[in-house]
Amino acid sequence: MAQIGRGYGSEFQLLRFIGRHRNMLEKLISEQIGVTGTFNWQDFEYANPESSIACDSELKGLSFLKGHPKYDEVYSEYLKYNINRCDSWQSWDAVFTLNGVIYLVEAKAYAKEIGPKDKMHGDNSKEAIRKFMEDMLPDLPVSEKWMRRYYQLTNRLATTALLQKHGVEAKTLCIYFVNGYRKRIEVSRKLIEVDNKNTSKEEFQQAIKTELFELDVKESQVSNLLAPPVFIDAERDYSK
Repeated sequence: MAQIGRGYGSEFQLLRFIGRHRNMLEKLISEQIGVTGTFNWQDFEYANPESSIACDSELKGLSFLKGHPKYDEVYSEYLKYNINRCDSWQSWDAVFTLNGVIYLVEAKAYAKEIGPKDKMHGDNSKEAIRKFMEDMLPDLPVSEKWMRRYYQLTNRLATTALLQKHGVEAKTLCIYFVNGYRKRIEVSRKLIEVDNKNTSKEEFQQAIKTELFELDVKESQVSNLLAPPVFIDAERDYSK
C-alpha cells in the first residue's frame, strides 16, 4: 500500500471527501451514476504503524464480502484459480453498498495513474489470473494486453463478474478527482507548490477513452460491470 500524500493524491482526496464532505460526495456519486439511496461505507482494516503512516490498511481480496451469505460460495471458486496471495493481490480504495449493490471503488487523481506503466503484471500468477479473467469475462476480448498497462481495471472487472456470477450485485466504480494532485510543502508558514499534476475532466475522459480503445472494449460491453465514471473537483469554489 502506497503512503498517503499530504494534501494531494487519490487516497488523500478520497479520505478527505469521505471524512469532511461526505454529503457532497454521496450527492455527486448519486447524480453521476443515476442511483439514489442510503450509502453504507465499509471500514478499512488496521495496519502496523511501523509500515503505514495512516495506521490503516485498504480492504484486500474478498475481505469486503465477509459476512455476506454468498461469501463461502464465491471464495470457494476464487481459490480454485490458485492465485498467489489471493487474499491480498487486490486492494480496494473504498467499498460501499447502495440499494443492495456493492460498489468497488478505484480512485484516481491524475490522468497518468490510468495505465501508468506498460509492463506485465501478475508475477508468478500471470497465467492463473489471465485464466480467471477469461473465465469470468467470456464475452470480452481478454488478451495479453489485459495483463499490462490497464491491468488494474481488467482484474477489477473480472472480480466484479465473479460476484455477479454468484448472484451478488456488484459494480466497479471509478472516481476521478479533477484538480486533485497539486503537491505543496510548507516553508516559513507559506505553501510552496513543488509538483502539479492536476487533471481536467476532459483529460480524464480522453484517458478513459484511450484505455477502453486499447483494451478493444466498448462502454456498452462493460456497462453491466462498470458504473458510469464519477468526476469530483477537489479544488472547489472556496469563496462562498
